[in-house]
Amino acid sequence: MFVKVEHYFLKIDEDKIWEMEEKANKTEKENRQLELLIQYTPDKLSDTIFVKDLEKIDFVKTEIKADKFEQLNKIFCERKHKEAYAMACIAIYRDILVFKKDNKIIGTAKICFECDQNVITGTTLNTSEFGQSGDYGKLYKILH
Repeated sequence: MFVKVEHYFLKIDEDKIWEMEEKANKTEKENRQLELLIQYTPDKLSDTIFVKDLEKIDFVKTEIKADKFEQLNKIFCERKHKEAYAMACIAIYRDILVFKKDNKIIGTAKICFECDQNVITGTTLNTSEFGQSGDYGKLYKILH
């Protein structure tokens, strides 16, 4: 069971992202945004230092209300799906979830709702089929 779930979201148009990517002289803020949106994919829980700077680079933070935790638990669990699919587009991780217990980060999830890709840390479960069976849509409704 989650104790606290924070949702960080960066509202940015895809064209703006690619313009930033092409720029020769990017600001430090633009470099950090690009890193989190399309490049950096933490693969272990100790890589979560990026969380402390999210609001400084225009990610908006909201706390997910406890009454949504049951729905989140049904999405963030390991289970088999009838069909699994994979997308081949370039993921843009505008949504980042931070799971906390006793004020310590116990997991993160970077989500791209446009191409249904994710990077999840803090679990030993198999996350390869995360979001299947309509779970990306359910998660999007919870967050937005």
